[in-house]
Amino acid sequence: MARIQHPTYSEWSFAYQKIRDVLRGQDQVQAQGELYLPRPEGMSASAYQAYVRRASFYGVAERTLSGLAGAITRTPPILTLPSRIDSMRETATFEGNSFGVLLEEVVQEVLSVGRICLALDYPATGATPGSAPYISTFKAEGILDWRTELVNGRKTLTMIRLQEDNEDLRDGAEQHLVMTLEPALTVRRYHVTTQRNGPGLNATTEVQVGDDVVPVVNGSPLFEIPVVVISPFNLKVDVEKPPMLDLVNVNLAHYRNSADYEHSLFLTSQPTPWVAGAINEKNKPTTIGSGAFWLLPEGSTCGVLEISGAGIGSIKDAMADKVSQMASLGARMVYLGKGRNETTDTAKLRTRDELSLLASTVNMVEAGLLKLLRLAAEWTQPGSSDQVVLKMHRDFVSSQMDATLLTALIKAWQSGALSHDSLLMNLKRGELIDPNRSLEEEQTLIEEESPGLTNIVPILGNGGLN
Repeated sequence: MARIQHPTYSEWSFAYQKIRDVLRGQDQVQAQGELYLPRPEGMSASAYQAYVRRASFYGVAERTLSGLAGAITRTPPILTLPSRIDSMRETATFEGNSFGVLLEEVVQEVLSVGRICLALDYPATGATPGSAPYISTFKAEGILDWRTELVNGRKTLTMIRLQEDNEDLRDGAEQHLVMTLEPALTVRRYHVTTQRNGPGLNATTEVQVGDDVVPVVNGSPLFEIPVVVISPFNLKVDVEKPPMLDLVNVNLAHYRNSADYEHSLFLTSQPTPWVAGAINEKNKPTTIGSGAFWLLPEGSTCGVLEISGAGIGSIKDAMADKVSQMASLGARMVYLGKGRNETTDTAKLRTRDELSLLASTVNMVEAGLLKLLRLAAEWTQPGSSDQVVLKMHRDFVSSQMDATLLTALIKAWQSGALSHDSLLMNLKRGELIDPNRSLEEEQTLIEEESPGLTNIVPILGNGGLN
């Protein structure tokens, strides 16, 4: 039987699952029990459940991902498509999602687990002469196996195995999509089942579904697999370390410290009474409190056992250190300002690293999507691929202009110290006009609305915004 998984698949699959569990939050992490929070030696099962419930999970990773992804997608990209595939704006994916939804998913996956596969396909049934291709998405866990070889002196992807969703399959069964170059593109589907016969004794069965399919576009077979695997720093199919893995590991370490901290607080806040003397079943105290009365045998003594909790402060310091670590790993929107031992220069370098990750992610996402969109244009209308334009913005920090600066710019323009184009350019940079609109387009709109502008300018010139 053919190999089902790449040799590196098992190495990274647990990391992917760990990242996804942490991003889902406290309930998901706590549901995994001892996987992320080992049971202290000697603790009973019921005590361990209380130990887990008391622990507090600090949702830094999810907030960090939302902030980083939001910095990329806060401004819509410039997208130009030839008429033949213009419908992909609204229905770009197999599920019928728009291009904007697809872009959001790709950015989230690349920033979190650092890997997503996009495959371009054409409707097998129900297609009309005007139908456009669509893009299918496969998460990192669904990229099962791959192979690259030298073809015409160039390293080329010659095989990829992807796991497809198929709700009709029974539990334990999977459907795999396998694409190979032999040398033309050949597509096969398999049903794969794995029987658990014990540790190390699992038996896997693979059965091909249907015949081989050799896709033909414009009367010719394809000599390239129409997929792209997007990572934060390249478009290679090889696995890279997920960007959020270090942050997730520290997040889980903070969670384990929290469990010990809350457990220690619980113990120190629960004084335990003790009695010494000739105590038996008949005269031992059974209640405690202001309304309870103890009648003890002569010579007996009693007291309250309390834990000092001297080590709690150390646990609290360890938690604070991990919060600082998480800040340096990208959680600026959660931990404001510099770290306790962080210089201004270090804070600047940390911010530069985060922006470097965002810039590289934008470059790779833009390049991967542009490749598939141009391929879709070539499939449907040969020679139209050059008409495809995709430009994602790279201004990750909001820099909206305030009213004082806007007033100064208007006055400078009115006095002749600033050209009209320079005024518009500054308004664009200050995010007061659509960043995707060219200066020429803005000028045209202004000329169309010139009567209104004539009435507004004098007001601005008299300090209307001061």
